[in-house]
Amino acid sequence: PPLSAPPQLGNGAVKEAKEEKGGASNFMKKKVAPHCRYIVKNRYFQCGMFLALLCALFLPDLWVILNRPNNSELDVLLTVVGVMFIFELLVQSIGLSKSYLNSFFFWMDLCGAVSLLLDLSYITLADQQVDGSDAVSENVIIMRAARIAKLGARAGRFTKLVKLLRFLPGMKRDGPDDGTAKVISSRLITQLSTRTSCLIIVLVMIMPLFSMWTYPEEDWSPNSFLDIIEKTYARNPERFLWQLTELAKFYDNKAYFPWRVRAKPDETLDPKVLQHLPWTSSQGPPVRLSNNVVYSSDHLLVEFNLEAPNTVDAIMNILLLIVVMVLMVTFSLVLSNSVSAIVLRPLEQLLTQVRQMASTIFQSVTDMAVVMKEDGAADSEQESEDEEDRTQGGKAFGNETELLAKVVQKLAVISEITMHKPVVDTETLQGLGEGDRAVIHGFQGTPGGMEANNGSDEEDEADAPDHEHFENLFIAQRAMVEQAGLSMDLIDSWNLNPLELDRARNHAAMMYFLGPHNHGIDFDPVIMSDFLQDAELGYIKSCPYHNWFHAVDCTHAVYRLMTLCSADTYLSKEERFALLVSATCHDLGHPGLNNTFLIETSHELALRYNDRSPLENMHCSKLFELVGQANRNVFGSLSKSQFHEVRKVCIDAILHTDNAQHFSMIKEVQMLYEVNSEILDASRELYIQEEETGMVQEAVECFRLPESRKLMVNLFLHTADISNCTKPFRISRIWAWQILEEFFIQGEAEARLGVPVQALNDRHKVNRPFSQVGFIEFLVSPLIFALMKVLPQTEHLAVQMLQNTRAWQKQWETDNKQPPSDADKKLLNDRICKLEHRYRTCQGAGQD
Repeated sequence: PPLSAPPQLGNGAVKEAKEEKGGASNFMKKKVAPHCRYIVKNRYFQCGMFLALLCALFLPDLWVILNRPNNSELDVLLTVVGVMFIFELLVQSIGLSKSYLNSFFFWMDLCGAVSLLLDLSYITLADQQVDGSDAVSENVIIMRAARIAKLGARAGRFTKLVKLLRFLPGMKRDGPDDGTAKVISSRLITQLSTRTSCLIIVLVMIMPLFSMWTYPEEDWSPNSFLDIIEKTYARNPERFLWQLTELAKFYDNKAYFPWRVRAKPDETLDPKVLQHLPWTSSQGPPVRLSNNVVYSSDHLLVEFNLEAPNTVDAIMNILLLIVVMVLMVTFSLVLSNSVSAIVLRPLEQLLTQVRQMASTIFQSVTDMAVVMKEDGAADSEQESEDEEDRTQGGKAFGNETELLAKVVQKLAVISEITMHKPVVDTETLQGLGEGDRAVIHGFQGTPGGMEANNGSDEEDEADAPDHEHFENLFIAQRAMVEQAGLSMDLIDSWNLNPLELDRARNHAAMMYFLGPHNHGIDFDPVIMSDFLQDAELGYIKSCPYHNWFHAVDCTHAVYRLMTLCSADTYLSKEERFALLVSATCHDLGHPGLNNTFLIETSHELALRYNDRSPLENMHCSKLFELVGQANRNVFGSLSKSQFHEVRKVCIDAILHTDNAQHFSMIKEVQMLYEVNSEILDASRELYIQEEETGMVQEAVECFRLPESRKLMVNLFLHTADISNCTKPFRISRIWAWQILEEFFIQGEAEARLGVPVQALNDRHKVNRPFSQVGFIEFLVSPLIFALMKVLPQTEHLAVQMLQNTRAWQKQWETDNKQPPSDADKKLLNDRICKLEHRYRTCQGAGQD
């Protein structure tokens, strides 16, 4: 059916709309930028650029010291270095566009790359003999301009020195494991070291500028030499050789000397002089053409060898570079040590104490919430005592009224979540129709057999994973997926629909989802393949919804959520493996009937499990019956302690797929956010700014807590289990039709058995599109909205869910056999508008 225009959903929806229309920009951001970031962080690339930097700094002067005949090889090397600098500039501009582009290092890199042009002889024509004629030497303006140009070339090389700061201690970018104190210290060291280095460079470059406006010092002896022999030639040609020899002796103790005197071309000289020309010195000509300086008069040309002065000048340039480098490194290290001593260590001690106190306070808050759930009468008194204790503790730190206000406010919000505020309030519930109330009723109830997991929180210490081995497995898995006719773009998107794939493609996809590259635990691929085949056979094909296709769909959703939300940073490899296996078997053996039906009809499963989550208990049992077979045991490579941990995770995750756990899980997610709102809001800001999946280290530490990890595992699986409403509408509608058909089959069984037909199970009364709006409004949206506040990477799921709601509204208005009245249309539209308003409220929660 035609879809209505997507709702106006604030910044998140606008951003997604722009990304879809971005075209080339989206390609650069999603495809090219990650590769560029990988290149920038590659150790070999960094070493190569460091060598290129050293070449740019020292090669021009080393070429003079080595007395190479010309600059041909140097030009080739510097051209390669220039190409490397330009490549580095482009890669960093694309991969680190927000932190690098237009930054200080960007402009220094640009200046360094441009300054290379001044060292290329095919551009500056520097690889030629120098004209030292009187016309040039006596032109003070030209001499000053030449000196400034030489100084500019040196300045360009000096700007490259700033790049060396990246390799100094404390100058690296903040890592994901850096705490607050280290981040502050690192940024402070970076700023101070950069400014100190620039000050050193500026001083080195500025000091010579003060001599620019003074009369330049110049050695006039070559001009005098030429003038004397020119006059001798004109007045006393017979004394020309004697005068030339005497003048040459003047340069015996000089670093430079005339090495050849010859007649100017096309000039006719006196035979008495011409017989002594060309005259050459015994010390010989210079090797480098640029060391040959030619002075000319009316009749004669005198060539001076300036090899020694130019070599000394090159040595001084290198020494100057070394001195500047030593000063930069020394002062940067001194600053680093000073900042560590003055800032880092005291700040780390302070923040450690604050973190410990905060952990104690928030743990007390969590414990208080549990007590409030168990004993409502004692809760109010306990809250007052805790609040009084925190008030007294606050006074110990001084008049911290603002901090106390935040603590009290947080306690009030948590109290409201745990006691007084159901997810669907009574007033809303009373205003709903019978069908909507039935939807909510199916997701309420007393949890069965859900005792807290108080097992050991300590993880087994394992050897570091063999990254090369898992990389090879990853490549093999990708090849298998592609050979099966699937694309990785489809696998890594929400457009995958297992109902549209054949058995082989679904099997290949499941092998990829459960592959070791997604969790880090190795297994026998043959055993995994047999395990998946038996798991497929364990699902009842006649079930329209709870079948093998749903298991593949749920596993894919878990894989996508784990990838998007960087689960590898806070979930252990055992938890991730257990989560994927649980998704595979979370509905194993499902008969297409819900728990309410089984309990009402005294089904064998309800009797076996004492009416407590009979379906979910049965799924867990069948899973471990399957892995109990040696040739199906995908956990066979685990140690005993690892297996116990995996078993606990699987049982807890699958039992939490019981819809009776739905609203309590929403409250747990809301509690997690309220207790850690500052940290999670900061993580959300980082995600919005950087548009990456990473999160602040404090948020990672929060998720690594045992209770948080347990919640995240259960949350991923339950969200994936009901994620159809967050898929593209074409796919969402197919799955909605499947689940409703399963409901209707159960309703027909209820009618045959003479038990009450549940409201959503009557084929002749349920309006399919309208029921989906209620399902999204009252059940899916509270979970998704709570999820996006904790994990902002899932915000696009909320956007798609709201777009699907509008699509269901449109279909309800157009496909209904009895067109709804204008009043009914307005009522449903108002409900959806409120839903969109709740989304915007959740979206802005992290930006307040």
